[in-house]
Amino acid sequence: MDKHMTQLVVITLILLFTSFAFAQENGVSSSPSSDIPVNDIQDSNTPVANTSDATVNNSSSSWNPFIRGNGPTSPTLAMFIAVPVITTVYGMETWDWGEQKNPQLADEGFFGKNTDSGGADKVGHAYSHYLSFRVFHAYYDWSENGKSTKWFYSISTATFLGVFIEVGDAFTGKYGFSYEDVVADMAGIGLGILLEYSPTMDSLIGFSWQYWPTEGYTDRWGANPLHMTSDYSGAKFILNFRLAGLQNLGLKLPNFLRYIQFDFGYFTRNYVRWDKTDDDPYRSLYFGISLNFMEVVKDFFDKPESRTCKILQQPFKYYHIPAGYSGDYKI
Repeated sequence: MDKHMTQLVVITLILLFTSFAFAQENGVSSSPSSDIPVNDIQDSNTPVANTSDATVNNSSSSWNPFIRGNGPTSPTLAMFIAVPVITTVYGMETWDWGEQKNPQLADEGFFGKNTDSGGADKVGHAYSHYLSFRVFHAYYDWSENGKSTKWFYSISTATFLGVFIEVGDAFTGKYGFSYEDVVADMAGIGLGILLEYSPTMDSLIGFSWQYWPTEGYTDRWGANPLHMTSDYSGAKFILNFRLAGLQNLGLKLPNFLRYIQFDFGYFTRNYVRWDKTDDDPYRSLYFGISLNFMEVVKDFFDKPESRTCKILQQPFKYYHIPAGYSGDYKI
């Protein structure tokens, strides 16, 4: 237990430190004063020394969420309240939170053959918190009017969500607090930070979910779609490598190649208790070539950088449509 909690605390602190580092760097680089040519500063009536001091002060205050006058906006505060409330309601409805009074720990393992779901739940945790971070970052970018505090708030909220879910799981008879789940959550958040911070990497790499409900899920939980997050026999988690992103590296490609992406993923089958099959459970690697529908959407717009175009691309950024060739390799 001591080892696991130490790892959890270290990972959480690293992510929080990273949020400050990203925010500080982004705040300095985005300071309006830094865009003013040196000659214009020297020709102005304001002494250069004073301008430099103002730039430093503005840079420092732009990312620090704790100083007076730089606190969260009302929409940001609303999200702070909504996340724990919605998560609690969801957890009590879907994961039976609160069914026991004494908290318990769980030793679930990661991707072992004899684990509860063969590791599909761990990839699912990584994906869901990757997606959560990116949603939070987009929301706080809006609610904070583009200020660099969005980095601190989005990383902190996503991290809180992951730990809060495990605390809720600790009060169930089935799950328990799993440090392995928290590690998977942090991995997903880390990938989200990397891709959100680097538009070039974001154009090259994607993390997506492919899902079709299983018969067992439809019969047992069809009236409650919330349980589909545990229907691992119908899910695949896929890393996409988009050739279109190579253009942002200065490479000139034939136009048709921008529609192609290479896919590598992981999934398991027959682990879930309501699966209607007598087949043995197995784990499998996924590989394939598919159509990049984000590029297809662009073709319908004269201005691909417009807000409408970007909004319509989002479903295809996070959900994978297997339009192409695919195969798998059991392990």
